[in-house]
Amino acid sequence: MTKASLLGVALIFASASFVAAQETKPTQATPPHANEPVPSLVKNKPADATAPQITKTSNARLVVPETDFRFGYAPQNAKIAHNYWLKNEGPDSLRLIDVRPGCGCTKAPLKKRILAAGDSTDVELVFSTGMYSSRTQKSATIVADANQTVPNLSFSAHPMKNLDSLKPFTVTPPLLNLDSLKDAGKSGMAEIRVKNTSDESINLKLVSAPDKWFTVDVPGGSIAPGADEAIQIRFTADIADTVLTKSFTIEASDSALTRYSVPIQKAMRWGPTTSSTQ
Repeated sequence: MTKASLLGVALIFASASFVAAQETKPTQATPPHANEPVPSLVKNKPADATAPQITKTSNARLVVPETDFRFGYAPQNAKIAHNYWLKNEGPDSLRLIDVRPGCGCTKAPLKKRILAAGDSTDVELVFSTGMYSSRTQKSATIVADANQTVPNLSFSAHPMKNLDSLKPFTVTPPLLNLDSLKDAGKSGMAEIRVKNTSDESINLKLVSAPDKWFTVDVPGGSIAPGADEAIQIRFTADIADTVLTKSFTIEASDSALTRYSVPIQKAMRWGPTTSSTQ
């Protein structure tokens, strides 16, 4: 046998030995529990069972009974306010993200951001009349859960400089400055006068008033042409140490259903008092 033949046989034998060694090599055992999940080192905070749960497929339904309000006439350089109620009539909880007012009006902070099923809250919009001198329309946008269709909140107002020529009635004073009536404020009573400037008798009714601190008493009977009557405003003692901007709105029985909004402003803190309304 030639050297070449011997070399070939040697190579074949070496290859066969290597393959056999690989086939007989024992398989490495899998460590116990290797396929089991590794426990987290961070403990999850338990969910609050009492908190309303918001889901991506929430069936909450936001209902706004009154989306538009008419202030009517109002004095210039004053602030008037109205509260809108928001109610969740769906079976799931609703998240209110924000209420974004347009130019010229502001809002009070949301009292609630989560409305459980059947729950409700209100939001106050405040309009600064400034130097407006004609009918003005403003609006605010409600931002809620992404799957909610929500209406805008809107209002109209007609600020005027010369309110003495207003028909069918005038209001004196045109706004109620509680700081100028500090003594009367501490006794819990203030008054404005309404005069019938038309040729027919009119009746007045209260359309809107603050739901806190104030009680507004509008004359119950008719007001004859040229006559005037008092509207009494009673307020609780706890406004003494409060700064506030409010208003109330009255409406006449004329064919136009004329409205007037009386601003109530208080920029000073009077300090504590023990008096109260009855």
